[in-house]
Amino acid sequence: MKSKILIAWIVAGLFFVVFAVFAQRKPSQQSENTIEPKFSFTTQTVQLLQSGFDIKEISKPDLILPKDINEGQIKKYFKIDNILFALVLRSSTNVVLSLPANFTTSFSGVLVAKQGDARWFKLLEITDVETMSKNNPYYLVVDNKELLLTVVDQNGAGSGEGMMKVYALSETTNWGLEGCFYFGASYNDLLTDGDYFAFSTIFSKQVPQAIRLCNSVKLISNE
Repeated sequence: MKSKILIAWIVAGLFFVVFAVFAQRKPSQQSENTIEPKFSFTTQTVQLLQSGFDIKEISKPDLILPKDINEGQIKKYFKIDNILFALVLRSSTNVVLSLPANFTTSFSGVLVAKQGDARWFKLLEITDVETMSKNNPYYLVVDNKELLLTVVDQNGAGSGEGMMKVYALSETTNWGLEGCFYFGASYNDLLTDGDYFAFSTIFSKQVPQAIRLCNSVKLISNE
């Protein structure tokens, strides 16, 4: 009888120990499940725009660039609340850059960072379907709570003209082609004060084209 009682006590003790271990683990598992997800820059930007924030051009922030990008490739910096953007160019017929003689351009696109970050991150890369197109990001503008990016190639008459694509940032599709224009038929607009790149956002001064004519470029998102 005593041996049966002893065995019963041992079993009960083991059950208590196992129960205690799982009871201690449960709060830890719950806390892991309640950790807030890390939102992407795209998600944060879309949320800011939906809350009514606008974009503004700013002077150069003091952030570290990726090793394959030279400071001379960037002419435009922007800010939406605490999100920073930089547009990285490549040399083309329409864009003249001052770069070191031993530097080879390998990236064109959009950089992003959060205010307080130490370095820039590649948000979007612009690649040519046809090698000679030399597509470049010209400007960022907010219209109807959407972030629009203008991208212009060098397939024009040779005096700054080119085929212009207008892309809109979307939380679900990243960047979607919204419009196609012939850029540079005129540069006369007081609103942009002679800013060649900002002029690309004055859509009323560009010549609308069929969307199918703006297929010389691919946008590759890193998110």
